[in-house]
Amino acid sequence: MGVSVVDGTIEEAVLKKARSNLRIYQYIKFRQLDGETMTIAKPIADASVAELLTPGTSGRFYLFTQIDHRGIHGVRTSDGREVGKFSKTHELGMLVVGILGLIMLMVSFAIDRINGWGILCVLLGFPGYVLYRSTRSSAERQFASDGNRRMPLAAEPAGI
Repeated sequence: MGVSVVDGTIEEAVLKKARSNLRIYQYIKFRQLDGETMTIAKPIADASVAELLTPGTSGRFYLFTQIDHRGIHGVRTSDGREVGKFSKTHELGMLVVGILGLIMLMVSFAIDRINGWGILCVLLGFPGYVLYRSTRSSAERQFASDGNRRMPLAAEPAGI
């Protein structure tokens, strides 16, 4: 669980599913500045970020890894466009699971019967929410703190 960056150009971006504000890719293949290729399998991205995830787009791509998935939370292109948005879908889902678990436990205590599903939902929901929220906070800080940077063009020296 963490954040990182890739400077390069998208060679391939194969979209698998589009659901409301979330885009799920089969893979995205990058050509990095040093010429190496890097492929991210099954990444996700918010719809606003996904608009810039097209073959030929070059720039800095902001990546994240969470409990059960990875994705791209921001893009700053070499031609000056930028967007940073971290999808809260999984974070909110975990919060709902935790709250439903608490409700199940309260109902089970009211009828003097322990509910294993309620315990499981609480034990998974709230820690999952904290972990997802932590990654989102790190990603937002990363994108904000890197605001004055841009990817050098291939012809420019890397130190400028």
